[in-house]
Amino acid sequence: MILLFPEGTTTNGDYLLPFKTGAFLARAPLQPVILRYPCRRFSPAWDSMDGARHVFLLLCQFANYIEVVRLPVYYPSEQEKQDPRVYANNVRKLLATEGNLVLSNLGLAEKRAYHAALNGLLCQS
Repeated sequence: MILLFPEGTTTNGDYLLPFKTGAFLARAPLQPVILRYPCRRFSPAWDSMDGARHVFLLLCQFANYIEVVRLPVYYPSEQEKQDPRVYANNVRKLLATEGNLVLSNLGLAEKRAYHAALNGLLCQS
């Protein structure tokens, strides 16, 4: 078994970003899993700071928890086997519905621009 994260990045836990299709090229059944990080002070999801600060704050918490929600195995239809984009989008919609998540069309490039803005690295015109 192998664990893949088809978003290719993390979010704050409220949104589901577009999936990369690589995990769906095998046309094989998969086990959808939703990971949640219930937190009170600091989110382990790594959504808005640099790596060193994130690790430092993560290690300063007394405990970090994770909730794992395993959904039933998803078997691709013939159409999904022929088109990994359809397969990826259908699994994404399932995860959004089951996890009460909002589908977002933003991707990694927008997340990087957001992080740069937070860190004052974008030029102002």
